[in-house]
Amino acid sequence: MFFQMNGNNCGHIPNIPRWFEAPEQHTRPHIIKSLINSIKDYYKEPAALIPSLNLSNGSDRKQRSERREACISVLSCLVHYLDLATLRVGIPQADQSFKGITMNFIADKCSLTLRRTERAVADLVASGLLTIYPLCEKLKDATYKGYAAIRTISIKLFTIFGMGGRLKYERDKAAARIRKKERKSLNSAKAKIELIIDSSINKSNKGGTASEALSNIKSILNSC
Repeated sequence: MFFQMNGNNCGHIPNIPRWFEAPEQHTRPHIIKSLINSIKDYYKEPAALIPSLNLSNGSDRKQRSERREACISVLSCLVHYLDLATLRVGIPQADQSFKGITMNFIADKCSLTLRRTERAVADLVASGLLTIYPLCEKLKDATYKGYAAIRTISIKLFTIFGMGGRLKYERDKAAARIRKKERKSLNSAKAKIELIIDSSINKSNKGGTASEALSNIKSILNSC
């Protein structure tokens, strides 16, 4: 049997495709790992598994192998950094906010050039698998500062590989965890405020003022 081993100037070897490798220290839900493994099958059966991606370049011919390799790697990276509750791609921050990942970050994690990464993302958008919401801030001098875009993965990607039901279950669990965490945060803030009020009452009974208490309450509310 003959195997094509020749690569090209981007380092691609058709019979030895390179995949996205998740950082070893990251722990992700099993459904995320399963989907990433399933996505790799697109390399051998593009028209059968994700026809919209296979046709994303506007041609009836099979998507070129190096393009398939890049699409699979980039899509796997996006799925790895997926928030199941919202289907947004990014990294949760310590202050409870959510930060999207940059194109350079994706290229680095996939060991691809920035140009190949951009083409793969464009194909994923054209296929309907990925939606991008650019973010920017208007500055005082009327210019704009750009931030990492927020990307969302289509539910249909999970359904294609028979994981639609599992996704709903996992999203419900993730949403419940978020609600529980929010309740704990609110209860904690409420207890802190009540203690400040109790303290201010004690101080007022001794001739103190409530201004300090109000200032402390505002500080707690702003941190919630």
